[in-house]
Amino acid sequence: MAVWPADRVVRARWGAGVAWGRETWLVVSGGVLGAMFASMGLAVLFGPANGFGGDSLAYMGIISILGLMPCSAGFVWALIHPRAGFPSAAVGALLGLGIFVAFAGDGLNDSWKVPPDRPSTIRAVGSWASGDLVVRVRPDLVVAYRGATGAVAWSWTPPGEDSVCAMSRGTGPGDQARAGAVGLIGHSPHDRPCSAVTALDLADGREGWTATVDAPARDGDDATPDVVAVAGPQALLQERSGWRAVRLADGRDVWRSTPDPGCTPLQVAGGAGDAVTVARCGDAAPVLRSLAPADGRERERIALPVAGGLRNLAVLSVDPLAVWVDDGAERGTHAVLGYDRSGRQRAAIPVAGDEYDLDVMLGGLHAFDEFSARPLFGGVVVGDLFIVPGEKPGDVGISGGRHPGRTATGRLLAYSLADGGKRWTAELDDQVTGLVVDGASVWAMTRGRVTRVEAATGRRSAVLDVNGTASLYPVDLSLSGSERFTVVAEDGTRDEPPVRGLS
Repeated sequence: MAVWPADRVVRARWGAGVAWGRETWLVVSGGVLGAMFASMGLAVLFGPANGFGGDSLAYMGIISILGLMPCSAGFVWALIHPRAGFPSAAVGALLGLGIFVAFAGDGLNDSWKVPPDRPSTIRAVGSWASGDLVVRVRPDLVVAYRGATGAVAWSWTPPGEDSVCAMSRGTGPGDQARAGAVGLIGHSPHDRPCSAVTALDLADGREGWTATVDAPARDGDDATPDVVAVAGPQALLQERSGWRAVRLADGRDVWRSTPDPGCTPLQVAGGAGDAVTVARCGDAAPVLRSLAPADGRERERIALPVAGGLRNLAVLSVDPLAVWVDDGAERGTHAVLGYDRSGRQRAAIPVAGDEYDLDVMLGGLHAFDEFSARPLFGGVVVGDLFIVPGEKPGDVGISGGRHPGRTATGRLLAYSLADGGKRWTAELDDQVTGLVVDGASVWAMTRGRVTRVEAATGRRSAVLDVNGTASLYPVDLSLSGSERFTVVAEDGTRDEPPVRGLS
């Protein structure tokens, strides 16, 4: 068949149109897909430094690499043809960033870290949070860091060869002109009774008064918790024969209180309007008393239900009054007890129940060996609720073989101090390593996350992934601003900094 010149022109134009259509499709698809995977990969790379985190970042990173491999030629082709390629790449970049933002979680980064502790044998014995400062206490040194920057605000060293042997759980009002707080530090030489208590102004680390205490014998450089406390305007000092209250402002004696005959002082605790003492009484029940801080007048007297001697005891809260009692007898009292203002027991919350074991101390019973002067309570009181981490068998699993792995789950539980009933359970991704109260909510730290749980309902209102350093052991967690935290480790010589800021 003869082919006319006009037919050749039509076919040439049709072939060119087909070729241009294929080329345009390659440019557009390569630009969109290549830019989408490339922007997602860059977002995964730089996202953690800008407040993103979570397990989804790893998955998005893998997807971006696998997706970019077959699209790389088309992406290069799109860049060679900018007229259609650049708009396509812009659309792909926006799409990739949109996917990243939609699936990436909120994250926290180490905004600052304190250098490792030296010598390598040193451990912290406690810490305080005061205003914008976090104060870490070692046996040989007390250092205050600014929560925003980690800069050292001040430091204090015990006199002579003394080491820290006690510290108050709470702090009290200091010099109002500087808006500081006062903390109590007990110190003494090696193997000597913890016989000196110094009031430290936490605003600048200045020493206030130092009181001499008739303390029992001390073994080595050990520290003892809950033998000094702050109750309203008074400092409470425990001695061998009883308790002494001195003015927090100047250290002058205010009142003294002695235990019943046959009893010896065991602990002291304080709050804004309450002073609480606990005495051990041989084979009889230990006696807890609530006293008026102003004059030491007895308000309530409670015989704690202990039959076989005390193994552990801690006053978790003075208002409302909540006490952890761990009886020496196997079938004795092992519970958190709640009392009303008349001294009547309202609640008994078993620490080892049919379903959960409660971590009253973070890290379990051995936690008394950690932060020895001011141990970390895992159980906190918010209003009339006792909120505590709970564990059950199978929460942590370790797989063996050539590539061992770890799986874990955790939870917070809330119990009523009015009747002992369980109010809610909040599931977490791992065991709790830190806990802090924030108004009507609590923040729970696990190895890789910080979660805010509303105290009234147990609802998780915020989940922040921690990028970088993980807290493997119990830490003292405190708030230093809106979703900014400071983390104090007992052992700051190896895996975790002594103090770090998260933001």
